[in-house]
Amino acid sequence: MSGEAELFTLLKGVSRSFYLSVRFLPRRIRMAIALGYLLARTSDTIADTNQLPPAERIEFLKRFLGSMSNREPGSSLDLAACLTAQADGPEKVLLANIDRVLDGLSKIPPAHRELLNEVLAKIIRGQTLDIQRFESKPGIFGLADDLALEEYTYLVAGCVGEFWTKICLLEWPDYARLPAEEMLGFGKDFGKALQLINILRDYPLDLKAGRSYLPVPNLEQVALNPTLVRPEWERWRQRASGYLEEAWKYVIAVRPWRVRFACAVPVFIGVRTLDLLGDASENRAGIKVSRNEVRGLMAWAAGVALFRFLEPSAYRTIFRP
Repeated sequence: MSGEAELFTLLKGVSRSFYLSVRFLPRRIRMAIALGYLLARTSDTIADTNQLPPAERIEFLKRFLGSMSNREPGSSLDLAACLTAQADGPEKVLLANIDRVLDGLSKIPPAHRELLNEVLAKIIRGQTLDIQRFESKPGIFGLADDLALEEYTYLVAGCVGEFWTKICLLEWPDYARLPAEEMLGFGKDFGKALQLINILRDYPLDLKAGRSYLPVPNLEQVALNPTLVRPEWERWRQRASGYLEEAWKYVIAVRPWRVRFACAVPVFIGVRTLDLLGDASENRAGIKVSRNEVRGLMAWAAGVALFRFLEPSAYRTIFRP
């Protein structure tokens, strides 16, 4: 594998909505953003390889992070145990090509590599905490309180919004119509919103696996009767909606139109996903926006990216306040 085309072939395999938007990014940031996604997806795959003992996965995560910051030319990262434990599919293909992905780091500016190392360290910290919290002993466990969930969503996703913002501020001094600190805050909430949506959508499956990211008491009773969690689930759905409002402020402040488009797509898909989740009579797995509707949302995102006068119409149509 070599070059951007092969990198994006891997990206297409392991993503859905992200691939749709990132390929439109300007060249000056596209490679770093794509590499960041692939590296984060790799660490996520390692963390989720449940066939391996928790301590072994944590060691693999440490080794993986070290290979990013201290990689020698021609060196190889041994993920054979993780690779063997994977079912055939795009994640296995990604693990098999991880050395080539890591080689891509040499093709981006040093400042971009530094930001990638910073964000991956946070992501892997979050994934390590995840393993330690939920897999230390048998049984069903949940996060202790709101602060623990906020910390988790920041470490695995909110920091990605900060990374995105920092790399864009490096490349465009006039990146946004708002101050840098305000954009960093909105970027953090942007990432947290998307992670909360994943948590809400996957809650039934996570509960069956013995974990609750929502901080609820009496988890044994909740496991037997998941409807008990609905009020808490709805509270966090509303919080995710509030974070998406912050993400919208981020989108309309961005100046480069290609970046504005790439940011608008996940916001619009996220808003629609929250609507679908809220409309469902019960928490169930498998709820997602259809491909046809995604295309319509992409058209709205393109309109907002190119024509600022469409922002009020897009807001009313997508957010339906």
